[in-house]
Formats: sequence, C-alpha cells, structure tokens
Amino acid sequence: MNTADARAEEFEALRPRLFGIAYRMTGSVGDAEDACQDAWLRWQRVDPDAVDNAEAYLVRVVTRLALDRLQSAQRRRETYVGPYLPEPLVADDTTAQPEAAAELADSLTFAFLVLLDELAPRERAVLLLHDVFGYSFDEIGSMLDLSPAACRQLASRTRRKLDHERDALRRPDEAREQELITQLLTTVSTGDIDALMELLAPDVVLLSDGGAQRHAARRPVVGPDRVARFVVNLARRLMTTDHARLVQVNGEPGLLFEVDGEPDHVLSFAFTPDGKVRRLYSQLNPEKLRHLH
Repeated sequence: MNTADARAEEFEALRPRLFGIAYRMTGSVGDAEDACQDAWLRWQRVDPDAVDNAEAYLVRVVTRLALDRLQSAQRRRETYVGPYLPEPLVADDTTAQPEAAAELADSLTFAFLVLLDELAPRERAVLLLHDVFGYSFDEIGSMLDLSPAACRQLASRTRRKLDHERDALRRPDEAREQELITQLLTTVSTGDIDALMELLAPDVVLLSDGGAQRHAARRPVVGPDRVARFVVNLARRLMTTDHARLVQVNGEPGLLFEVDGEPDHVLSFAFTPDGKVRRLYSQLNPEKLRHLH
C-alpha cells in the first residue's frame, strides 16, 4: 500500500468519530459532513512527518471547524423562528446509526443535544471531548489552546449546569421503549385525550421546529393536557401524508412521515426511566430534512 492509500485508510477509519464529534457540536448533518471534508483536505496537504498522532491532529481540526460553524450558527439563531432543534439522524435500525455503541448512543439523542444548546461553544467542546469521547484534559487543552486546568474548570462548571437535567435522560430498556411507542401510537390513533395523558409525564414538553417555511408551534407546548391535544390534532393532519414508518431517530424511537416519497416530518420521543413520555421533538423544517432525501 502506498503512502497516499495508507493515509486515506487512516482517515476513513477515524471518519465516524470525526463526524460524531462535529455532529454533536453543531447539531447539523451538513456542517458535520463539511467539517469532515475540510479535515480530509487538510490531511492530504499536511506533511506526514509533522504529525505525531493522526487522531489527535484530526480531532483538533474537526473540533475547531465545528466551533467556527457553531459560532456562526448561533448568530443565525438570534433571528430563528420558533424552537431550534438538531437535524435528525434517521435509520431503520440502530445498527445503521453512527457510533451505535451504548456509551455513545445516549449522547446522540435529541434530549442530550438540546441540553448542549444551553452551553457556550467551548463548554460544549470540552464536555463532549472529555465526558463522551474520553480524551484527557491535557489532550483537549492542546486541541483548544487552553491549559489542562482551564479545561478541567470548564468541564466542572458545565456539569453543574447540566446536573439538574442529566438524571432525567436515563431511559427504559429497549423492549419497554418499543412497548411504549406502540401504546402511544394506538392511543393517538383513537384520539383519546384522557388515555394519552396517562402516557405523558407531568413535566412533558413538545418542541416543534418548522423554521420560517413550515407552520409549527412557535413556543414549547407544556403539560399533559396541552401536549395530548396538540399531538392528536397533529396526527389528524399527518393522516394526509402518503406514508409513515417507525424508525430510529438519533437512537430513539420515532416516526418518519413522507409525502410523494420525500421526507416531510420527523417525530421522535424521549421517555422517563419509569416509562412516561417526557419529551416530543417534531422536526418539520425542510432545510433540516434535506439530507434524508
């Protein structure tokens, strides 16, 4: 194998991890793919003798590119219409999800990505690189041009910000989740508001992202009664779609609705450990569904 082929193979072996970091940083499939492509171009140009550790070099490049995109995206969000949700990763089964290992899957969920939106870009980077991907503070410091002590302090402060929510991210086992989603769909199809409310947690919230182009709830829908009524009305409207199927959305149960063979709407759910629906995420923004075509 020549040097160029070996370097290409080395990059491809790291691509899932690089994509995973960039996607979690930005919440955007397009931005993550662009960051990987830019990293590949830089990898082709860099002198091999100048790189002691390929993974450290490439993670540093992708993290910095993702930070640039995240900062730009945050400026755009200041004028964004309604709630802002990530672009969904949709698969017919969990094996198709990038980095489907259990220790990484929970950090891919909408619930976790929405939590990350509470953080400043560097806080987000430090938390992901250390707590999710297992890099040391020394390694992260060299990636972000920070001292290890500064990284450690950022991580500690960030964990305190999220502690109030992270316990709620614990999930039922997969079999129980499938049972719950069946109950939920059966109840919604009958339009039984009271029965649906029994499946919802007291603090249930529905977030709907339609962007500027689609009609959606412009504020979070809060509480069992309001969420139940919203979902039943939504289900009636979605009956006009051509096709709906159960899928995995960022590793969690969800539904993909299609019109004329094209993705129209992605709905996903997050459950409490005791089996109630705690969050519903409704992604309708066509700009954030383009990658599903």
